Formats: sequence, structure tokens, C-alpha cells
Amino acid sequence: MNRRQFFKGLGVAGVSSLLPLPVMRTVLAKSGGRETDTCWLTPQETAGPFYFNANLIREDIRTDVDTGVYHDGLPLRMNISVVDEDCTPIPDVIVDVWHADKDGLYSGYVQQGGSTVGQDFMRGIQLTDSAGNCSFITSYPGWYPGRANHVHFKVRLDSTTYVTSQFAFPDAVNDEVHVTPLYAARGVNPTTNSLDSIFQSPEPEHELMDVVSDGEGGYTGSYTIGIAGATSVRREAEYTPDRFWLKPNYPNPFNPSTTLVFNLPTSSTVRLVVFDLAGREVARLAEGQLPAGEHRRTFDGSGLPSGFYFCKLVAGTFSDMQEMLLVK
Repeated sequence: MNRRQFFKGLGVAGVSSLLPLPVMRTVLAKSGGRETDTCWLTPQETAGPFYFNANLIREDIRTDVDTGVYHDGLPLRMNISVVDEDCTPIPDVIVDVWHADKDGLYSGYVQQGGSTVGQDFMRGIQLTDSAGNCSFITSYPGWYPGRANHVHFKVRLDSTTYVTSQFAFPDAVNDEVHVTPLYAARGVNPTTNSLDSIFQSPEPEHELMDVVSDGEGGYTGSYTIGIAGATSVRREAEYTPDRFWLKPNYPNPFNPSTTLVFNLPTSSTVRLVVFDLAGREVARLAEGQLPAGEHRRTFDGSGLPSGFYFCKLVAGTFSDMQEMLLVK
């Protein structure tokens, strides 16, 4: 893959909250495709009505965990890279994906075509490696009325969701897929990328996964997500002695323990509590009056299952929360 192909998945952010710095800079300038040394940012899009945090840390997302039912379709490996606005790969980013199965159904919802309440197929979470890469093994997404074939995703780091968006697939590949035996009964999707309410283009800029045949009856796709303001260097300026703050835990992800650091500019009554996704308290790390200054607490998840946990600090009228990921 050449440099231009690599950055094809990067996009311009149209939402001011994604742009804490003046980062409207590009790898491919619109005039003449001239290359520069900075990156596009991935556009924000709606999460849609079918999101829920299934808390599933897995690469292969084709199976419903509780029933063990495998949702077949043409195999698709999705290779995803995450970079910042300077094109630097970002490690330890949480990438959360979800999409419809070959029949156009999402797990976990009542929808046109049937109910899948209680199921969690075609959902999963992966962490980027030291090179900013992760991958998912899935079945090529099917379609449902009014939408082109697509995948939803969220990117999170240190409790912050940096982008929620979607990517499409080339119309030509969709048409190939729709005439294969597993998909042919539903026919070709009448909603192409250009007719889709989100993408509105045959090749939606910075929202199209590059897809090639894997030579074995399936496909391999590549997509790069660009996010802004995700480096710890920028956040360090916030952690001054005259302010309340709760730093992201380190390490994160962790197994079995992680450290939280918080600061009190004045002596304060403090509560530092850890909750699971259901809102149940699983640990109390601090409670009572503490002196001004920096404090450290360790959270030990040895007796807990893998998944997301939330640590909430309350100090007087100040409160903050960090998202932590335990991976065993």
C-alpha cells in the first residue's frame, strides 16, 4: 500500500469539538492531490440507533456469546489503523465496532426483520498495538432498507470518545457480494453509497474502506482513523497543583492492577469509587478527608472479569471519571 492509499481513510472533521487545535491540515491537498506532511481527521457521524456497549474484547465478532450461534457470510478481515493529526500511530486505543449481519440485522434489538434482543453478534472491541493497528474478523455486512452497506465505530482513549463514525464499502464490491449464494436471496442493495443519507457519494471522502479479495472467497479491508488531541503531552498541561484532577489510570488496559493519581489543591472530603458497567460499586479506593496534594491509589481487579470499569472521584463540588479496561 502506498502513502496515498494509506491515508485514504483519513477525513476532515466538521465538528468543532474534534478540533481543540488548529489542525485543518491534510496529507492530500484538495487542489491537485498534492501531498503534505500532515493528516486529515476522520469526520464525526451518528452512532445510529443500534449501539450498545457489549463489553466484548475479541477479534472474531461473528458469534453470539451466550448461544454460540455463528453468523456466517463472506469472511472479511478489517485491518484498522489509528493515527493522530500529525500522522503518528496511537497505541492502546480502544476501537469499538458494530454492524449488521448478512441479513441486515443488528444484534440486541427489535427491528424490521425480527428480534435479536439478548444477542451480541457482530460487535467487538480491540486495542491498537504499538504501531496503532488492530483487526477484526467478521462477515461482510448485509444491508437493510435505506442504508448502504456500512460499519459503525467508536474510538476511545483514557475515558474520552475521540470519534464516532461510520465507513462504507465500494459499490462494486457490494454488488459482487450481493450475488453470492449467502446474500443472493435478498438481492442487490438498492441504496448505493451516493443514495445513502450519511455517505452521499459513490466514494465517500475519508469514509470508505479499501477492500480487496483475499483469494480464498473472502475479503480483506483496510481503513485508517485520524483523531485529534489524543496525546498525553497535551494533557499534562492540565495537571497543575492548583487544580483538582484525576489522571487516566496507568497502565490502561491493565491486568490485574492499575494506578490512579489525583490531586487536591486544598484539603477535601474525598470519595474514589470503582463501578462496573451495570453501575455496581466494585471497589472503594478512598473515602474521607485528605490533605492537599497529589495522591495515588491502586485498583486490583484480580477477582473481577475482563471488561470496562469506571473510577469516579468526588472531592467537594468537583467530580471526574475515568474509564478503565481490564484484560485477562
